[in-house]
Amino acid sequence: MTRPKEQVTKPIQYSMLVVLAAALIAPQVVDDQFVVRLAIQAGVFILLASAHNLLMKVGLLSLGPVAFYGLGAYVSAILTTRYEVSFLPAFFAAGIAATVAGWIIGRLTLRLRTAYFVLVTLGFAECFRLVALNWIEVTNGPMGIAAIPPPAPWFTGYLPYYYFILLLVALVLFGLYCIEHSTIGRGMLALRENEMLAQSVGISSFRYMMLAALLSSFIMGLAGSFYAHFFQFLGPEILVFDLTITIVVMVIAGGRATLAGPVLGAILFTVLPELLRTAQEWRMAIFGLLLMIIMLFMPDGIFPTLNRLALRLIGDLLQRRPQTDAISTPDSELQVLTERKLTLNNELHKALSGTFVTNGSHLSRSNHVGSRVRLRDRSESLLVSKDLCVYFGGVHAVEHVDLEVKAGEILAIIGPNGAGKTTMLNAITGFGPVTSGKIWYQDKILNKLQPDELARQGIVRTFQQTSLFLKVSVRDNLVLAHTGSEQATLYTSLFRRDLSRQIQQEAEVVADCILEFIGLKSYGALRAGKLPYGSQRLLELGIALASRPQLLLLDEPAAGLNPAEVNDLISLIGWIRDEGITVVLVEHDMKLVMGISDRVVVLDDGKKIAEGSPDEIRTDDRVIEAYLGKRSEHAPNIES
Repeated sequence: MTRPKEQVTKPIQYSMLVVLAAALIAPQVVDDQFVVRLAIQAGVFILLASAHNLLMKVGLLSLGPVAFYGLGAYVSAILTTRYEVSFLPAFFAAGIAATVAGWIIGRLTLRLRTAYFVLVTLGFAECFRLVALNWIEVTNGPMGIAAIPPPAPWFTGYLPYYYFILLLVALVLFGLYCIEHSTIGRGMLALRENEMLAQSVGISSFRYMMLAALLSSFIMGLAGSFYAHFFQFLGPEILVFDLTITIVVMVIAGGRATLAGPVLGAILFTVLPELLRTAQEWRMAIFGLLLMIIMLFMPDGIFPTLNRLALRLIGDLLQRRPQTDAISTPDSELQVLTERKLTLNNELHKALSGTFVTNGSHLSRSNHVGSRVRLRDRSESLLVSKDLCVYFGGVHAVEHVDLEVKAGEILAIIGPNGAGKTTMLNAITGFGPVTSGKIWYQDKILNKLQPDELARQGIVRTFQQTSLFLKVSVRDNLVLAHTGSEQATLYTSLFRRDLSRQIQQEAEVVADCILEFIGLKSYGALRAGKLPYGSQRLLELGIALASRPQLLLLDEPAAGLNPAEVNDLISLIGWIRDEGITVVLVEHDMKLVMGISDRVVVLDDGKKIAEGSPDEIRTDDRVIEAYLGKRSEHAPNIES
């Protein structure tokens, strides 16, 4: 039976094939050299806008695309005119040279705040423009490089250039489409939506941002080479800052972070200036007015707005059409449902080593679950911190704390507000500094590891403030969270589409299983930002589980939950522990802490003041004094 989503997307795929076919035959139908030349220019802008959009997919903004574009143009022009290198080697050398420049800038800036990337690319563009203008021995300065040869002797007229740029655009867009629908594309989406959450489930921001920078630079370098050989003249005017603004406008107005948006924006803002030439005096005013209208009424861009309208229209048409093809015999329908149930159970067993189902509004565990915790030695130390200190200037947030987490246990860390609990979790998971001391995990020192590296080691956390991928669906939140545990490369994304699709399907099945486990299956298609608060907290727990942790650190998971939701959370945490996942719990809810913990560690003013079983902690005078002040003769115990 065809899914509704597939029914909606198929017409869009067919329309893209129609557009490609129309582009192939257009020069034969429209016998106008000016139109063909304009189409070639639009092709160059499509490459530039798509390359810049790749950076926006990971939340980066470059103010130096003209530098990579110009570098490719100059490298190709110099190689072919001065050293008589043939076109194809010069063409790829242009892309490689731009890629090397992108790699250098990425290495210098991407491990810092992303604002540095903006500033350095702007500085690189201006420096390169001055070099091209003043290094006369190499670039010929303001006189430029003339007599650049065509790609081949038979490139006469505009048609060969048109089909060459069409082929280049088609290959680049197909490659970007493959990347978008792969592990890399999902990782980029996760970083753009919530970088901190993406890192916490094992997605490396540096890796994906560097990959985006390299691919973007390579495409821009190729576009620059084509420009030089098409116009057969190259001067410093190619490096003007106005071109950068034009490229950014194309991406944002067309629809950033979409594949078709920059294409539509590049075509529109290539054709529009030509149409406005007849109104020369009012040209810039009309141009600015159109931009204002687009931004006001289409804030997401032209393509996303048109796409929503088209999907709504197609959805209405599908609802009106008789659904005769959706009817199946009872036997076949039963077989489909049975196979689906078996698949969910098997995949959830792989993900959590158990099968969990929902029973109405509450959670229950099936009887045939095999607990891995019974196979573990609980005397084994999974995580150890020795003499851990975290200082912020004169504030000692964590001071000389020793912590030991046993495999397969639930360890609670409690204490008054400001005791240093979350600071300690941040230090363990790489989201905060470590002033001194050592942290070991299975005999590996963690001090210098990044959050994504720790997540791939099996250490996953949730956050004190609910952290989700708010703009995507509940189900897609879990699919994105699974990305950090996937092993995929650029080669797999581009050339092993079968393997890439298999990885995607596995992620979706695991997502469905976890939705069953946390009781949010009915919310799967809902945007995560529209979930009720309690369900958002459950989804955050599901996101952590989708990354397949061995050690799960929960930062106040019961905050804001009602008593019924807390009861379900207690059951969830217990079942997670029963499947062999060690849990460290930072929490203020004493019912939750005392009802589920194996051991409790108490912090106060950054120091560990007590450690023991829940029963021992209830009656510890130091703990009572930290929570209630100095104990009087009739001071009550901490109740569960």
